[in-house]
Amino acid sequence: MTSSAIHGFGTTLKGSKAGTIGELISITIGGLTVDMIEVSNMDSPDAYKEFIAGMIDAGEITFSGNYLKTTFNALKTSADGRTAEDWTVTFPDSASWKGSGYVSGISGTSPNDDKITADITIKLTGKPEFSAGA
Repeated sequence: MTSSAIHGFGTTLKGSKAGTIGELISITIGGLTVDMIEVSNMDSPDAYKEFIAGMIDAGEITFSGNYLKTTFNALKTSADGRTAEDWTVTFPDSASWKGSGYVSGISGTSPNDDKITADITIKLTGKPEFSAGA
């Protein structure tokens, strides 16, 4: 059986203010979680804890890329402004993940014998959308 997996090469990330982020190395969409609210009580069957679903946390988009001065500056400006921006991750098969979020973390690495990289975290706010594309 042939796998339906696709290669990640060609995945893009674009911010409504920052524009397309160039020279990406990796992108992670992670951490979507549903809070669990414990509703256990003296009548809970067989003394097992019971839960109901609470609010949903959309998680974060994290990415690493080659250090580009203009991109780094745009992301730093976004973090300084503390304003949400619309972000779109588009996969090579044209599917996409879209959400609004704040630049919440910026770091970089400048090794002695390798390229300079930047690592950015975007904290999503509200409900993200997934589109299966064409």
